[in-house]
Amino acid sequence: MRRKLYQIATIFLGSGFLLAGCKKFADPGIIIEQYTPDTTVKAVSNQRKLLLINIDGLSATVLQAVKPATLQGMLQHAKYSFNTTVNVPVNNTASFGSMFTGNLETRLWDSTFYAVPVDSTSTIPVPLNLTAFRYIHDVLPAKKFAAVADWPNLVTTLLADADKKVVTSGDVETKTNVETILKSENMDVVFARFSSVQKAGKQFGYAAGADYEAAIRTVDGYIGDIMTTLKSRPTFKDEKWLTVVTTTQVSDSVMKSKDSKAKIPGFMIAHYPGFTGQDITKLNPAILAKNEDVAPMMLYWLSVLKPSTIVTGANWIDRFELEFFTK
Repeated sequence: MRRKLYQIATIFLGSGFLLAGCKKFADPGIIIEQYTPDTTVKAVSNQRKLLLINIDGLSATVLQAVKPATLQGMLQHAKYSFNTTVNVPVNNTASFGSMFTGNLETRLWDSTFYAVPVDSTSTIPVPLNLTAFRYIHDVLPAKKFAAVADWPNLVTTLLADADKKVVTSGDVETKTNVETILKSENMDVVFARFSSVQKAGKQFGYAAGADYEAAIRTVDGYIGDIMTTLKSRPTFKDEKWLTVVTTTQVSDSVMKSKDSKAKIPGFMIAHYPGFTGQDITKLNPAILAKNEDVAPMMLYWLSVLKPSTIVTGANWIDRFELEFFTK
């Protein structure tokens, strides 16, 4: 019994020495911290939007010679080409068809914007000709599109999937309506078509000359006003606007064969403040832009995968995909 008590006493004594050797710390008590947002980090918005402007009949050669202020200023932050392939047959319908469907073969050859059968038997199926507006709506139905032009069939037929369709009486009214939309509405894609340069080219020739150049500078001024309006949007700093400027018909020549040797260069400017300016025709290897690249460009910018029905577009967009998604 004594031996047992002695062992117990020894254990307690040893424990006392161990406790005495441990360093004691003050009890900090309960600390409750309130969460406060870090104001040093700015929230990043990803509201990608697109302004698409088409200037019918603007020769790339004359554009480079005239160097109108607005378009010239865009080049510092743009991927651009002054050697864009123009569709054949050379007419606005075919060009707009390729631009919005992403395909060369649309058989949209007349002003109705309805595909023309290959022959009277109609044994070869007519292309569906779904536009980028339709593709984007199918994936992102909340996206809103506006189409403004002085060509009724372009607005109401080819671009029937636009949420807002405005048919104007001419370029001045087109500019005014685009400015109104940018000021007061929250569209994701705004398309505008200017036609006065083509009318001047048809009357005076698609080459350097006082009247043709004056028409170019006038439309360039309209675009300058539109860009000023765009940047004055209260939400502009939280949005990512890609501005694409293109052309369509730049000749009265009729080339009915897609294998025609005649080449009529157009131009394409894809402008965004975060881009590094690059003439894509001077890269190694050089890139040849086409009208049908516009539809895939719209899809890329709004983060919609290119459908398998677009078989000829995206001729150069893949090259800049990383920059498109990270800027």
